Amino acid sequence: MEIGWNGGITKSPKETISLGKSLSNYIDIGDIISLNGELASGKTTFMKGVLSGLNYTHDVTSPTFTLVNEYNSSPKIIHIDCYRENNLKRWIGLGIHEYLDSNTIVFIEWAELIKPLLPENIIEIKFSHSGENIRKIVLNK
Repeated sequence: MEIGWNGGITKSPKETISLGKSLSNYIDIGDIISLNGELASGKTTFMKGVLSGLNYTHDVTSPTFTLVNEYNSSPKIIHIDCYRENNLKRWIGLGIHEYLDSNTIVFIEWAELIKPLLPENIIEIKFSHSGENIRKIVLNK
């Protein structure tokens, strides 16, 4: 990912989507991006913006229960959620390394739960609540 996107403060889901859309200008094939933050801090809403910025027009949903969502945008996006499954052996069995080594962009929610499986050059974006409907979304450098 190019340096130039730092994140920001959002005060509504619409602003969170807009911030995600702005990130889509900086990501590239091969990027692995960690989305870390508490529950309901805007990670999936942010992903809606990223995919909107890539002209993806279909539904974007949380992979909390499916574990992995694949979006046929251009470039293809893999959206992984580790919240419900943090067993490293299970992730290996599910093919996590194939996703990480693919010709895609990979976003991983709760990536800190599978940190030993991730490459060192992962890009981390931190999400936090800063008040009612206010989200702080920043690139962790």
